[in-house]
Amino acid sequence: MFVETIILGAFIGYMRKGSFDNLQFVNIRGMFLIILAGLFQAAPLLLFRFSIFADKLKWFTPISLIILLICLFINIDQPGMRIIVIGVGMNLLVLLMNGLSMPIMFKALTIAGMSDMSMPIAMGEVINYIPFSEAWGISGYLGKIIPIPKFYPFAKVLSIGDVIIMIGIIMFIAKSMRKYRFRRM
Repeated sequence: MFVETIILGAFIGYMRKGSFDNLQFVNIRGMFLIILAGLFQAAPLLLFRFSIFADKLKWFTPISLIILLICLFINIDQPGMRIIVIGVGMNLLVLLMNGLSMPIMFKALTIAGMSDMSMPIAMGEVINYIPFSEAWGISGYLGKIIPIPKFYPFAKVLSIGDVIIMIGIIMFIAKSMRKYRFRRM
């Protein structure tokens, strides 16, 4: 999801007469927090196979989003960060409303060519996902409901929060490429 977003942001930045050289001047404070959040996102995939912290694995995703929000607030002055905060906040909200699980629409999984995931999710075998039908109230509509069709090489199902995050990342990259930096000689 994010590789395509970065490429699109760079393309838009370039088309708007931005320079890739300007990206070297981008200063993201608290970069270690982004790495830490990434580790918390990946950890359940690794630890689940070994039954390590099995009863605590649901907490890893919300903790990673909270860490990411801290980093985003540290960098709120950067372009696009406020939009990314909204997207991350929406994803965190839907997790908290649904017992630390993200609702996912099975029809969207089928369109994305991922229908084989439906049964494990329905049986509760996939960490942090629940069927759309089990979502609390209308919170399911903030879950994973937007399919990227299987003809696309990286088919997946996105949430509205994911789309908003992607828009913020595109804005961040495109605007950062347009910033003019003056260097002293």
